[in-house]
Amino acid sequence: MNNIDFSEDQLDALKEFMNVALGAATANVASLLDAFATMHVPTIEVCNSTDLVPKINKEMKLSSKYYVTKQLFTGKFGGECMFIMQDSSANNLGNYLYDTPNPSQDDINDAVIELTNILSSTIISRLTEELGTQVQFFVPSSQILDAKNIVKYEDVQHYSKIIIISTVLDFKDQKIDGYIYILTKDESIESLKALIDSKLEELYG
Repeated sequence: MNNIDFSEDQLDALKEFMNVALGAATANVASLLDAFATMHVPTIEVCNSTDLVPKINKEMKLSSKYYVTKQLFTGKFGGECMFIMQDSSANNLGNYLYDTPNPSQDDINDAVIELTNILSSTIISRLTEELGTQVQFFVPSSQILDAKNIVKYEDVQHYSKIIIISTVLDFKDQKIDGYIYILTKDESIESLKALIDSKLEELYG
């Protein structure tokens, strides 16, 4: 496999492109909920696939259940967008979005999926727009899982290296928050580096 480490310039550019994409996503979600949202500064790292499970589990409360929505995307930059929301936060989302104190399970599922669709489509579309390419989205899947089952080792056993772009969406007043992970691997990392280099060349010569 080729060297997948990012140079300092590549990493800085990717962070800048991600900030633009996250800003657009935050604005769209805030418009949906008619509420003020903040998106935490993203972290970007390349790790071994075996490191993914403990990295995600570290952020979760092991006693809680989580709504986990995953959406694959493909193209020159392909991967998976994963949105993780604790069940209490998902209930608050359903409560707020449908203006009811006791949202049904279907209402909560619909609210989480709608939020995820906006997040994933806006973030990935805006990021790839910045990089001068396009992607195709697949239908998202959603599950309610125990913290320890969010990602299993068999889910990533065919990966060698994974780039993790992670951030947190936070509506403090409504007590709604969730973790966003954009995962990609191996050949997609090489493609991503090439797209970044092409964009840097276009911008700075």
